[in-house]
Amino acid sequence: MNKMPDYDIPSVRLTSGLYALTKLACAGLTYVLISLLMLGFPQHNGVPEGWPLSIPYAIYAYGLPAALVADVLLRLLRSTSHIVSLVVYVAAGFGAGLWLAAEQGAELLLWGLAGILGLLLLRITQLGVERSPLLLPVFALFLPLLCLLLL
Repeated sequence: MNKMPDYDIPSVRLTSGLYALTKLACAGLTYVLISLLMLGFPQHNGVPEGWPLSIPYAIYAYGLPAALVADVLLRLLRSTSHIVSLVVYVAAGFGAGLWLAAEQGAELLLWGLAGILGLLLLRITQLGVERSPLLLPVFALFLPLLCLLLL
């Protein structure tokens, strides 16, 4: 039996754990950015006026699953094209916005477009946090918790 050296096989747990931490970090950074943008707008019990739900709920319950679906679709398509990636993320974002609007009783087109913007922001933050893997725990846990405590 041929034995393969251990250093040639990447750990599945390490790879999937790093992927999950990256997704949580990009969701956390997106939450902080949107919270900072919405800081000047009136809010009632943590929900900005005109929004059907709170910012963290929108990101973690609707945006993050849509980003995971988009990543699965990109993995299945095996495409490295940025155009295909953009199209898949736009479609998944529109789907997330429609899902949010259907469940929360909001306007479909408006929240479909908001879902596109939210998922594109998730993708941009993912590209940003992948460049600094040492900051992943900060963006995934500490910064969103600090933002929740302060806001």
